[in-house]
Amino acid sequence: MEISNLKNNLTISISYKPKEEEIKIIKKELESISSLFFLYELDNDKRIEVLKNTDILVTFFPEKELSKTELEILKNSKKLRLVQCILSGIDHIDFNIFPNVKILGNSGGYAVMIAEHVFGFILYFGKNIQKNHENLRNGIYKQNTDNILLKGKTIGILGYGGIGKEVAKLSKAFGMYVIGINTTAKTDDSNVDEIYTLQNLHYVLKKSDILVISLPLNKETENLINYEKLSLMKPNAILINVGRGKIINQKDLYYFLKENKDFKVALDVWWKEPAFNEPFELEYPFFELPNFLGSPHITALTKETYEIRTKNYINIIKGFIEAGCSLAW
Repeated sequence: MEISNLKNNLTISISYKPKEEEIKIIKKELESISSLFFLYELDNDKRIEVLKNTDILVTFFPEKELSKTELEILKNSKKLRLVQCILSGIDHIDFNIFPNVKILGNSGGYAVMIAEHVFGFILYFGKNIQKNHENLRNGIYKQNTDNILLKGKTIGILGYGGIGKEVAKLSKAFGMYVIGINTTAKTDDSNVDEIYTLQNLHYVLKKSDILVISLPLNKETENLINYEKLSLMKPNAILINVGRGKIINQKDLYYFLKENKDFKVALDVWWKEPAFNEPFELEYPFFELPNFLGSPHITALTKETYEIRTKNYINIIKGFIEAGCSLAW
C-alpha cells in the first residue's frame, strides 16, 4: 500500500507536548498519511478510545505522559506496532510496557548539535581557555602555555552512529586520526581510519589522545569505563561523555581525576538527572576539581534543535511505514 493512501488505516498518537514549530511540521508531514492525534488536547474518554486504535506512538517519556490505565491499554494492544521516541536514547523506556512492539530512538536527530558541543569541550581543555582567561583576569600575561595541537592527534569514538560520525567529520576538519567502535566493526563512513567493536576497547583507550563516548546505555555498557580502563589511557588524555552518565563508574572517575591532574574530563550526561525523572545529584564533589567540566545535558539544545529533531523522527516513522514492518493494513 502506498504511504499516501494510508490515512484511513493508520493512527498516530503524540503523547508528548511539542513546541509550536514542531506542531506545524508534524501536521504538515503526518496528517496526510494518518489519523493524527495530540493526546494532551483530548479528554480522558477520547484518549482511551484513540489509544486503543493507535498504530504508532510518538513519545518522550511514556510513564510521565500516560496514566497507568493508558499504559496498560498499550501493553495489551494488538494494533500498536511502533513506539517512536523523540530522544536518541531509549534506555529510559520500560520495554515491558511495550511487548512485541518496535521501539526506536531518534537516531541522528541531535548529532550535528552534539558534535559541535563536543568540540567546544575539546577546545576548552586543549587550548586552556579558562586557565588563560583566569591568568589575564588576575593580571598575569603568560604566553608559556601547554596548549595542544589537534592536528595529528588520535580521537577515539565509542559509539560510531549518527553522533560519532558527526564528531568524526569535525575531527577530520582538524586533521585528526579517527578510531571508532560500533557493534559490527564495519562502516561506509570515509571519515574513520580504523573501526572495531568493544572487544578492542583496550586498544582504542591506549591509542586515543581524546576519547568521546556516545554509546547507548545497556547491560554491556553500564560501568564500562572504570578505574582500570581509565588507567589504560594516556596521562594527559581528554575524555568526553555525551552518551549516558552510567557508562562511566562515578566513584572510579572521581578518584582517577583527583589523582591524575593532567587527565581531563567533560560530561554532559549524569548519573542522576531531571531528564530521567531524578533530581540532579552527585555522590562526589567533581566541580571542585580543576580538570573537570560539566554542562546540564544541553549538547543537543539550540534554537534549531526542535525543527531538526522533529523532521528526523518523522523520516524514521515514514521509513518504518514504507518498509511495511508487520503492520497489517
